Amino acid sequence: MGESSIADNVESDLKGNTLRVYWYMIQQGTFVGVREVQRALSMSSPSVASHHLGKLVDMELVEKRTDNSYELKRLVKVGVLRNFVGYRGVLLPRYTFVAFFFTIFTISYLALTMFSPITLFDRYIAIAVGAVGALFGWFETYRLWKLKLV
Repeated sequence: MGESSIADNVESDLKGNTLRVYWYMIQQGTFVGVREVQRALSMSSPSVASHHLGKLVDMELVEKRTDNSYELKRLVKVGVLRNFVGYRGVLLPRYTFVAFFFTIFTISYLALTMFSPITLFDRYIAIAVGAVGALFGWFETYRLWKLKLV
């Protein structure tokens, strides 16, 4: 079975509550127990949480440990997870970096123009480009952050 076939199978199976459980495990960054998942995701019973953890084990994304806890085995970027980037153990919306770049660009430009003679038209164009880029980046970051499943 090829790598793309495995990714397609994971993409078709990783949705709904199973995706929520997977997302929760990614956020925790450590092993989790059935009852912990059940409480954190407000599932009706531990057996529901166990079912979804079992599905993740079958997909080879999670590994069951000897103490009956579950540990993240591998990270796949399918569905909504494509819009996030892992940075120092935290999943951030991918537009966060664009937003930071344009925000720093605009602030730096404003600081530099205080000391050098630039025409008014140049100043407005640069500020407009920076502000529009920053607003776009922050809007998309907020939109993706609200998309979080947990």
